[in-house]
Amino acid sequence: MLRVKNLTHERVREVNCIRILQYLRRFGEATKGDLENFLGVSHTTINTYIQDLINEGYIGLFGTGDSSGGRKPALIRLLPDVRYAFGVNVTPQEIQMALVNLTGETKEIISVPYPMEQGLSEALNTIAQKVFEWIHKYDVAKDAVLGIGMAFPGLVDDESLVLEYLPNLKIKDYSMKDFQRTLDMEIFLENEANTAAYAEYLLGNGNHMGNFVYVSIADGIGAGIMVENCIFRGNRKRAGEFGHIKVSDQKKKCSCGREGCWELFASKRALLGSFDDPEEEARYLEHLFYQYDDGNQDVIERVDEYVKYLFSGLGSILLSLDPYCIIIGGDLGEYAHRFIEIGTEKLKLVEQFFGYESIKIIGSALPGNGALLGAALLPFEQVFNFQRNVL
Repeated sequence: MLRVKNLTHERVREVNCIRILQYLRRFGEATKGDLENFLGVSHTTINTYIQDLINEGYIGLFGTGDSSGGRKPALIRLLPDVRYAFGVNVTPQEIQMALVNLTGETKEIISVPYPMEQGLSEALNTIAQKVFEWIHKYDVAKDAVLGIGMAFPGLVDDESLVLEYLPNLKIKDYSMKDFQRTLDMEIFLENEANTAAYAEYLLGNGNHMGNFVYVSIADGIGAGIMVENCIFRGNRKRAGEFGHIKVSDQKKKCSCGREGCWELFASKRALLGSFDDPEEEARYLEHLFYQYDDGNQDVIERVDEYVKYLFSGLGSILLSLDPYCIIIGGDLGEYAHRFIEIGTEKLKLVEQFFGYESIKIIGSALPGNGALLGAALLPFEQVFNFQRNVL
């Protein structure tokens, strides 16, 4: 939290306007009295802040609230369509895209196959075409677009706009500067587990929790780490690559070049094998757990073995970071509750985490869409400053 008493008058004004926007984004609406109490400022001061935000086009007055005596207070809300952002999540199977407005309303969301054989350039052409199509379809002014947030499975450098190493997409040192010039709008690159953690922090089960680890189970395994309300990226922006910790002595080679990596034994591919169609994956998982519950011994042994490897990696996270909780999401997020139930209730694996038994392990509230929603929210950081000024 910024220490307002050490800031200049103008900076205090800016910070408090941001906090008003955060409040409205979280609670939907407020009266002047609500905001006076929230900020601890006078009626005159709150009027100044509100007028600033009205002049900038972010808020408006909408009807009246309940009165405790006297004139009914005006309700203040964000103007939803004054700013927009695009979100993109690129996986080995598909490209997910969304258009989101200032209040978080998703105007449209789509998924299209990722043309792995044609490479990333063809995927970027598809993304650009859809961006321009949506701008025309929804009559979005170019200066109302804050940018496009993009999530990728691997190491990215947002400052230099380089996709450093995406092993599951077979991409290394790919510059996104030409793509930014093509779009003529700012792009925000981020690791997909980080964007999913960011979405979980703002919208899901990590809602303003501040300190947790989000584990994304997809073709690989990644982790998004929230520390003191901010995404923790590490010295070289490589924090959270827990998918490549060693959990087995088996001579099984990972795409990173090492052997025995966690994602080889606890990723989606480890449980399902290879599917090109998400609907096929869903049917397979449904049938797998039907057989598990029906007592198929081979399936029970297979799933239990998978869960043991999953919890082995979770144990390393607990010992390394001591978070408030771990949230499991990603492509297998809808089945997180089953993995947790098997690991905690049946196999009693948390009893091996000496001193860490009380740390919660929970499923994501945003299974499947977390990385995409988080990517779409990244450009709004410019407006809401969520990671610097928290409620």
